[in-house]
Amino acid sequence: MSESKNSIYLKLPLIWPILLGTVVVITLLMAGGSESGNESLAVAQTIPTTSPDSVFMPSVQNQPTYTPTPTPTLTPTPTLTPTPTRDPNALEEVRGMWVSRFDWTSSVHGAQQSKVDEIVDNAALAGINLIYFQVRGTADSFYTPGIEPWSQRMTGNNLGDDPGWDPLARMIERAHAENIEVHAYLNIYPVWFTCDPPPAGSSPQHLYHKLDDLHINGVDDVLQQSQWGTVYCGPTEYQRVSPASGAFDDHVLAVAADLANRYDIDGIHLDHIRYGAAGASFDAVSNQAYALEAAQYPDRGDWQRRQVNGTVSKFYDQIVTADTKIALSAAVWPVYENLPSFPFEVGEGRNSYYQDSKEWVQQGYIDTISPMIYPAQFNCPDNSFWTLQIWTDLVADFHADRGDRGVVAGIGTGYCSFYEIENRINAARSIGTYGHALFSYRSLLQTENGKTYFQLLREGPYQQDAEIPDITWR
Repeated sequence: MSESKNSIYLKLPLIWPILLGTVVVITLLMAGGSESGNESLAVAQTIPTTSPDSVFMPSVQNQPTYTPTPTPTLTPTPTLTPTPTRDPNALEEVRGMWVSRFDWTSSVHGAQQSKVDEIVDNAALAGINLIYFQVRGTADSFYTPGIEPWSQRMTGNNLGDDPGWDPLARMIERAHAENIEVHAYLNIYPVWFTCDPPPAGSSPQHLYHKLDDLHINGVDDVLQQSQWGTVYCGPTEYQRVSPASGAFDDHVLAVAADLANRYDIDGIHLDHIRYGAAGASFDAVSNQAYALEAAQYPDRGDWQRRQVNGTVSKFYDQIVTADTKIALSAAVWPVYENLPSFPFEVGEGRNSYYQDSKEWVQQGYIDTISPMIYPAQFNCPDNSFWTLQIWTDLVADFHADRGDRGVVAGIGTGYCSFYEIENRINAARSIGTYGHALFSYRSLLQTENGKTYFQLLREGPYQQDAEIPDITWR
């Protein structure tokens, strides 16, 4: 299923009537992506719906013609790794592991090839069969560019500096030799961290500055904003591009196509594929686009969900159908909608962040989703909201509404006792999920009784090898 999206690239300042009153929303404070797990217990947040300033009524200006970023052809299409013969005695389940950029790189010291080798060695030791390897954090690259510049974390120096080696190529080479799949993991809407701009002058030019050049009022026209024109950002938060931007879709799809063309990846994994907050859809491009469709979508939330759905469906239509070897997956908000078993209400993926992940699986434009059900801080013993019972209830809820697609349940790895991880693996198996994924690599290095969690996985729930189930729906 493909969602249409208005290709409106020039944003117009806010022209919407100011709503009256105050909306009190219970939100779940979480980074919303698997790379940081920066989440805490739900808290009450009061969001005023009246602007402190008067509304500015702009004149409409002509829009420029946008030329989509071309997909470069830097190297020939890679030689594909032969499909290994399936072991008839193996279990069938995804045993995934997220490897974020924070797991193995440093903004000061850069990144080392030996760390990639270590990651694969530990994954193979444990019996992990799929690695979600982060290749895009804030519109930057952890692989040879490409369309976007090298990440600053690759060298510890400047954005765009060449480290002299290719982490993704090395990861694929090493992982495939161990029969481990590699899925390229991309943050989608984040364009930079904190409220500051990224450094200018990198090659290739950073997306932030491309968007700044494209829009009449600069990049703020296309960054997610509150009703009174404040860009959604903060000291520990991303600046995010509006999901309504067709120009952004063209860019990020070109990034994905470049990856699929140049690397023997087994999948593409989407993260931060949502709005950053409930009231963050009032950037100029969203306002202009919504004006054209408000009659069709009187509930602005329905229209916002359609924007995110449209990005996801484009990945499936344009990337997956072009290479049926590639699987499409996404890390999604842990709560689709509040369940009756919850002790109190928390932020919802569908209604707080307009991420309709059940729609994606039910309509068939994604292969698997991974609800990220884990706390930001792991106490000993665990006394967070995310008890084993709530974890099980949430996984069962996603699984029941999966259509003919798969749920790969997200499990945190920061627990001080390994049995918390093992219990969740066993619960996922009892529910019958497509598999599970562990967040993330770094926490699995901790030890219990003198053994790393990687060793405990192999000696416990991963004693028997497992194959990734076939994709039977296409």
